[in-house]
Amino acid sequence: MTGEPVFTRSRELQLEANDLLPGGTNSGARAAITQGIYEGLSISTPSFFERAKGSRLYDVDKNEYIDYHLGFGPIILGHSNPAVNNAVRQQIEKGTVFGGNSEVELKLCRKFVKHVMSQGLTVLCSTGSEATSIARRLAMAYNKKKKILKFEGHYHGWADWNMVANVHSVIGSFAKNSGQRVVAADGVPQSVVDDVIILPWNDPAALEETIRREGEDISAVITEVYQANWGVIPPEKGYLELMRKLTKENGIALIFDEVITGFRMGLGGAQKEFGITPDITTLAKCVANGFTIGTVLARKDIMEPVISDRTYIAGTYNGNPLSVAAALATITELESSDYSKLYERGNAIMKGIRDSMSDNHVPGLVQGPGPLWSVFFTDLEKISFTRQVFSISMHPHIKRSAIFFQGLINRGVMAMPTRYGRMYLSFAHSDEDVKKTIEVSDEALKEAKGAVAE
Repeated sequence: MTGEPVFTRSRELQLEANDLLPGGTNSGARAAITQGIYEGLSISTPSFFERAKGSRLYDVDKNEYIDYHLGFGPIILGHSNPAVNNAVRQQIEKGTVFGGNSEVELKLCRKFVKHVMSQGLTVLCSTGSEATSIARRLAMAYNKKKKILKFEGHYHGWADWNMVANVHSVIGSFAKNSGQRVVAADGVPQSVVDDVIILPWNDPAALEETIRREGEDISAVITEVYQANWGVIPPEKGYLELMRKLTKENGIALIFDEVITGFRMGLGGAQKEFGITPDITTLAKCVANGFTIGTVLARKDIMEPVISDRTYIAGTYNGNPLSVAAALATITELESSDYSKLYERGNAIMKGIRDSMSDNHVPGLVQGPGPLWSVFFTDLEKISFTRQVFSISMHPHIKRSAIFFQGLINRGVMAMPTRYGRMYLSFAHSDEDVKKTIEVSDEALKEAKGAVAE
């Protein structure tokens, strides 16, 4: 590879990590960079990082990157945003956990009412995984049904119920028929599996048939509004509208998982972009620009089981003042930010990569709304559901993608090496960052084309 950076210290620390942490990391999602293996192919990446500022990420070997990984997406304002950091510093001086309410919680919840769900109540927790599990419990307590319907490739956290047809660990082993279940991890009880219904996304006929047949037992339908896991994939025209119609008709709670898209696609999230209001919304990543927080918004009648103490939600760190202060500062900053600029820069990068693919005769596509996108190496003209992502052949496409992502990293652009090629943008990225990224992408594509013949 051209100008391959040195990762000496990363390698040393990773050897220590392998002896201390399962798989050498505290999150399996980091495996590609911690173990240096992507789809069975060797890839050379940094695995330990020292600091980050604005659009830049710095590893322990002092290599600098324009960052499009952004910590798996929560960084929306840019790393170490001064307004957010200052708010947290001020709160540290006042206290970290009180074991009771704080006024800053109310200020934050008013922001959610203003921007996301005007008629509803809010529960603050610590992570997106917690938020989606709370959402499921609320739905079950509200309508007293037990099953949940979810979609292949939509990730809602690591809880047991989400390990059914979660792509991780079952690549290439998707259910052959609608409704068949594939468990992605050992340790998930069969009783949990039995209560989860799986469908391919963007298949209106399968959705309608399943809800008509099993609607009396389905407590909730949960979906990413604009799929952001395992490929950035938009809903087909009319699909979300049909989902909303069917859930209302059958007394099913509709949960929009906006853990990734909330405050990334706009102050009102993806649901405002599509003009559809769910019964329950979950938020997390961009809410606090990298500080840990999860949020569940729901209509007051759906929250009634909590109000009346029929169901229980708790957590020592729920609504902790540090994360809440960070979230309040983040949303306040976003209120004065120009989202059109974020979309403009994201669309410019996507167009630049598309043009380079065309000019270099590299089969592929780039799709996404602008603040996030996927780079796919494929002969397909469009990706509409996750099975298509995992139908992409190793030769030449996955091999080329490995060289492409290695080429980006070698040239100072950080993106997580994956077949679904997801990349994020922040308000800290500049026009100069965009220009350099397009140039580097063209060089990396040329390298990939030259290294792997058809």
